[in-house]
Amino acid sequence: WIIMPSLRDYFFSDLSVFLNLEEFAEIHNINGVDVPAIVDSDTYKILSNNKSERFDGIYSGEVAIFVKACDLPHRPVFGEHLRLDDKLYLVKECNENMGILEIILGANESWLQLMPNK
Repeated sequence: WIIMPSLRDYFFSDLSVFLNLEEFAEIHNINGVDVPAIVDSDTYKILSNNKSERFDGIYSGEVAIFVKACDLPHRPVFGEHLRLDDKLYLVKECNENMGILEIILGANESWLQLMPNK
């Protein structure tokens, strides 16, 4: 008998392809750990139809991070503060699918912080 690997086996062996530094991924610092990750604000914009909201001079934006679960020391949870490339965010959602974490982050800033210095 020849036992064929399952699709799941192929997928796990190909995780490095999805987070390949020569393809889509870049090194990002997540809570002090440098890891290959894909940071994408466009995906969340498409999923939520709500890239940003404005409330009396406050800007609220979201970003999605895709990273191998095994590359982080622990899985982020809702409400936890997470630092991505020296910027502080709040974890809105974290899902794992076939070894890859999809972490949705939110941040609030004032418009004054976003304006360039003169």
